[in-house]
Amino acid sequence: MSTVEKRIGGFRQVPTDVGDTPRSIALRELGDASRWTDLVALNGLKPPYLTDDLALAGPGVLLAGQQNIRVPAAAPPASGIADPLSVFGTDIFLPNGRIAVTPGGDMATISGVPNLDQALRNVLATHTKDLNYYPRYGCDTYRLIGQGGTATANRLAVAYVARAVRADSRISRIISATGGIVGDAILVDVVAVTVDGKRVSASIPAVALPQALNPSGGN
Repeated sequence: MSTVEKRIGGFRQVPTDVGDTPRSIALRELGDASRWTDLVALNGLKPPYLTDDLALAGPGVLLAGQQNIRVPAAAPPASGIADPLSVFGTDIFLPNGRIAVTPGGDMATISGVPNLDQALRNVLATHTKDLNYYPRYGCDTYRLIGQGGTATANRLAVAYVARAVRADSRISRIISATGGIVGDAILVDVVAVTVDGKRVSASIPAVALPQALNPSGGN
């Protein structure tokens, strides 16, 4: 089936992506993660609902990235979600990796698209499997350290960064992801569309990616 939604009666069928959960699909397709229970009921799902493991897929459990899922026919308004804060959320503000404090002594927060930007930079700076309880969180660019500034390393860096960005449930799709060798590092540019139709872009500085890409030992 093509990525074009197929409308059938009171629901439509949409593709699932690897790593999807009912919450991420509800946010992406309906603009409200709390409606994940609607998807469970509509599709007759049971825990774990979706899986990336073929051995676990079966009646009531969809194989993410391979099977479609039914969602209610009513799509989000074309103009996007009315309240961007409900889409992009609020989190602790972490400039330079440190907790910011308000003049009153409380932890400062960051909301909306800036919160998404901060979240993406955090995930790109984290090695996968560094967090025991979230082994899939992070980016695999660290695997390229010492591999040399080759075309293959460049393609892998782009793929790793794009995958990490796409894994955020607030991202609907990647428009473009490009990379280039800069000295002994790689600069990756990503342009993506959020679940409410906003286009966001990020230029990941070379210093934010592994710098030991050149076996000659450049820093």
